Amino acid sequence: MKKGKWLTLVGLAVVIPLMSSYWFQRTHVGSLIETVPNSLEYAQLWQAAIDESDGLVHPAVIHWLPDNCLCRILSSKHASQITHTAEQNGFNVFQINTHDSSLGRSVDIPDMTQMPFSPTIVITHPDGQIAYVGAYSDGVRCNTGNSMVESFIGGPNTLPVQTVVGLDVQTCRCLP
Repeated sequence: MKKGKWLTLVGLAVVIPLMSSYWFQRTHVGSLIETVPNSLEYAQLWQAAIDESDGLVHPAVIHWLPDNCLCRILSSKHASQITHTAEQNGFNVFQINTHDSSLGRSVDIPDMTQMPFSPTIVITHPDGQIAYVGAYSDGVRCNTGNSMVESFIGGPNTLPVQTVVGLDVQTCRCLP
């Protein structure tokens, strides 16, 4: 192989991953506060969607990991771990508009396109009021080491009285 072709291949092997990383960072990584400027309205939007759903049983852990969101790949393992822990601790586990066997029962909530970003997790009290809504974790790599929700899935009787909106994070997000 000639030296020029070899240098071209090496250059492409370096440039393509860098460009891909740059594209992913620009399109999918960011602060959720930038995406959702009013956390109270965001929580109310989710509460309305939950109140309108007939298929939910509370207390619940509700996953929203749309199939077409690249962040789903980064969140799915952590979401499965949350599902397992939540079920053991007395929560009903659901997923919205998807059918992943590791994420609980599927419920249809129409018009999820109005939600400002995904992935999102919602945890409710036994009466259906939201205890937590927001990101799974802080950081692009969604895992238990930087989880935002571990303290909320210890059991329904340990949930905070006030709604916690977990948006003050830098994470992977898909915009509608």
